[in-house]
Amino acid sequence: MSQNRCSKRKRNQVSYYEGVSDGEDSEVDSQDVMEYSAPKKRAPRPPRPLPKRKLFPFLELPAEIRNAIYGYCLVDASGIHLAATTKKYRRTVERTTDPSLDYSSVSDEGPEQLYPQTLVPSLLAVNKQIHQEGRDILYSNEFRLQDPLTMHSFLVDIGPRAATYLKHVTLVHWGPANRSMHKGYNHSSFAMLALATNLNKFRVEGTITWGNEGKQVARQMYRDGFPWLEAVGAAKGRLDAAVDVIELCEGNFSRNTSQASRTTHLEKNLGAFRAELRKLLHDRMEAVRAKPGRPQKKASEKA
Repeated sequence: MSQNRCSKRKRNQVSYYEGVSDGEDSEVDSQDVMEYSAPKKRAPRPPRPLPKRKLFPFLELPAEIRNAIYGYCLVDASGIHLAATTKKYRRTVERTTDPSLDYSSVSDEGPEQLYPQTLVPSLLAVNKQIHQEGRDILYSNEFRLQDPLTMHSFLVDIGPRAATYLKHVTLVHWGPANRSMHKGYNHSSFAMLALATNLNKFRVEGTITWGNEGKQVARQMYRDGFPWLEAVGAAKGRLDAAVDVIELCEGNFSRNTSQASRTTHLEKNLGAFRAELRKLLHDRMEAVRAKPGRPQKKASEKA
């Protein structure tokens, strides 16, 4: 008996894999990279202001308490000692310790004497009212400047407006301290000091000139400091007003003198210093007021 076999029908092979070219693969990969790139970082939110219940009501305190706080933050009873320095190629000043401090007398229990008192002048930047209340307290300190370069850098830093608030400036050294290359700052520093016309005291602790005669000291003072001397006279309405502000150390006049005659010698030369400085200031004004072509009178003719 023969078996009937069904003939097999030829069918095309079905494939469920979709082949792609290498170029298409790279396009797909690049699309995937773009789709799954890292999300952008959000900008940080600005800090929220503190609620009013957490703010200290400083301006609501009595004026006496506010002034006491200003005193703790802005006043150094020993003076603010400054020296010239350079920071990032810019000339400026920095606080130093009192060079006259005797370190051998400082006890172990008081090491704070070796460091200047910490001040907080940034307090004045809080608002206008605090600035107005505290600026006179800050600038009422005695500013002890090491040399003319320090004075020039300090006045450049604080600017012309703050210079008008200065009350007491001490120039420790008339000449540059161990820096002869900066001797030219003697005149330029007084040109900057011309902005400080409200000084109550300008003290020079260093020796102004090698001569110990009052006239010699006055002429050197006028030669280097006439911009400030004349500016104070113009602001006060009196030519020689700056003479009353200047204080000099005894070392300018008492060299090569005995202890017995030192007091008399000092008083005599201080008087000669003030008289010569007043004369130089008045002579300058007479020269300015003189009519063109009119010869000035000599000192012998005036006498």
